[in-house]
Amino acid sequence: MKKRALLVGINYAGSGNALKGCLNDAIHMKALLESRGFTEIKSVLEKEATTEGIKAGLEWLVADTTPGDVIVFHYSGHGSQLPSSVEEDKWEEIICPIDLNWVDKVITDDTLRKVFDKVPNGVNTTLVLDCCHSGTMLDQNQTMGGTKEIAPALKKEKGSRYLKPPAKIAKQVAKGELVDWETSRDVNSSALLIAGCHSSQTSADAFIDGVAQGAATASLLKAVSADSTISYRSLVTNMQGYMVEKKFKQVPQLDGAESLYDQVFLEPFSFAVPAEPVVPVIDTTAGPVVEPSADDSKKPLLIIGAVIALVVLFLVFA
Repeated sequence: MKKRALLVGINYAGSGNALKGCLNDAIHMKALLESRGFTEIKSVLEKEATTEGIKAGLEWLVADTTPGDVIVFHYSGHGSQLPSSVEEDKWEEIICPIDLNWVDKVITDDTLRKVFDKVPNGVNTTLVLDCCHSGTMLDQNQTMGGTKEIAPALKKEKGSRYLKPPAKIAKQVAKGELVDWETSRDVNSSALLIAGCHSSQTSADAFIDGVAQGAATASLLKAVSADSTISYRSLVTNMQGYMVEKKFKQVPQLDGAESLYDQVFLEPFSFAVPAEPVVPVIDTTAGPVVEPSADDSKKPLLIIGAVIALVVLFLVFA
């Protein structure tokens, strides 16, 4: 059984959109995962978190996975939206690599779906996205506590992990002058997305207990430390309660098949995936296989009877 994780944290140091808590989120998550038996953990941080660097990490994460494995993708950084003519809510949710250029160096929800579609059913696939507009970022059909929202893109709020696209880029996408990503909605049914907020909300980059960190990641760590066997449903419910208690506006969200909500966080699923039926292989080189008929089974008895009759006649007339 594999327990494997990819952690991406970007503070965008030196830019005009610098954050403070994302690298700490990655460090804190790594400590949690190590305590839960994860032996394969890859951290892609700051300058390494380019578009290609994150994509390569995602491909490593899903490679050679089999039912019973557990894989985790935790992202802490900026999130945003771009206008879309194919998305139901008219916006394409994205995460923002360090080399984001809003055109071809960008990671969209479609990018994530295509990667996680490669994972077989029965692999516990957990995504934790601590960024703005993270809700529905896998475009799954089921969401705990609500449906997909139709809402305009947000203005940048102080202390949020929202990166506003340049006006020129937004207009070009809206006019169809730049790529408009397709949506397929066939992400693997084993995937569960813990989003830091709804798709129309921002996620807070805050100081909590004197440490710079994401509110979503902090609330997750607190809930898991209180109950090591917590379910996904209870985890997100506790995260939502934390936001109310601490007066954060964001509402964490759980996306994915409802049948998985009561599974234990970061543990193999409690059910087994049925194996593929075994099809018998027939050796055609030996000629056609003829099944014996009911009459064929009686032939040996008839032969024995005939032999006995001949022996009796010989003894009588000898």
